[in-house]
Amino acid sequence: MDRDKIKTMVERLYYSTGAEYFFAKPLIGAAAAGDPLFQKFKTAVGDFHWTPQEALEQEFPGVKARTVIAWILPVNEKARRANRSMSDRPALEWARVRSFGEPANEQMRLQAAKVLTTYGYPASAPHLMQRKKGVDFKKLGFASFWSERHAAFAAGLGTFGLSAGLITEAGIAVRIGSIVTALELEPDPRPYGDEPYAWCSRCEECVNRCPVNGVFPDPALRDKKRCYEHLNGPMNQDRHEQYGWLDVELGCGMCQTGVACEAGRP
Repeated sequence: MDRDKIKTMVERLYYSTGAEYFFAKPLIGAAAAGDPLFQKFKTAVGDFHWTPQEALEQEFPGVKARTVIAWILPVNEKARRANRSMSDRPALEWARVRSFGEPANEQMRLQAAKVLTTYGYPASAPHLMQRKKGVDFKKLGFASFWSERHAAFAAGLGTFGLSAGLITEAGIAVRIGSIVTALELEPDPRPYGDEPYAWCSRCEECVNRCPVNGVFPDPALRDKKRCYEHLNGPMNQDRHEQYGWLDVELGCGMCQTGVACEAGRP
C-alpha cells in the first residue's frame, strides 16, 4: 500500500462517514514513527505521552511502528462564519461540528486503523485507545497520552498558535485525526523545521477573543484550566436549552474564528 492508496482511503472515509457535511476535504501527512520529535514530546507534553511505538504495541505487542498518518479536517465556512459573531459560547453551526462532526472523525480513525490492519499493516488509533483506557485529562494537567496536534506537527501539517491550536495551510479552525501503523511510508518534510510557532504571526487576536482570558502573548502562560472549566461549566450544562441535545460535548471555538489564521496560514 503506497501514499496514493492512503490518500484514497482517507478521502473515501471522509465521504463515507459523513465528515463531508461538517468539514472541507482533508489534508494528509505522514511522519516516521522513529522521528526524534516523538521522544521530545515527552518533555513538551509530559513523560506520560506515548511514542508511536508505545501506542501501537499496546494493541499489537512486538509489532514495530513505522509511520504516523495524520489528517486535518478544516471546519466548513458556514460554521466558521456563524461563530465569528459569538463572544462566549459557540454558534449552533459550530456546536454541530464539534458535537456531531467529531464522531465522524472518530469513525475515520477507527476505520482507517481497521483497513490497514486487514491489509496486513497493524494499525491503531491512539486517541480512541486512550479514551477506552479512561484517560484523566485533568489529572494529566489537561493533557493526554496522545496529542494529535503534536502528531500533525510532526507530519508537516502545521505549527502551533498562542492558543495552542494548530495553524495549518487551511487555518486553525480544524479537527485532527491520526493513526499509527506498521506500514512504512516516506515521511513528509516539515517546511518549518522543528520550530513549534513558525506559522504564528503573534497578532494576539486569539488573546482578545478568549472569553475566559486564558490565552496570553506568551504561549507558556496559556491557562488550560480556565479553558477546561469554561467548556465543562455552564456552557455545557445548559446545552439542551441552548442547542437541543444532551450528553455530547460542545466546543467553544472563539480562538479559532474571527482571527487572522482562521482559514489559512497568516
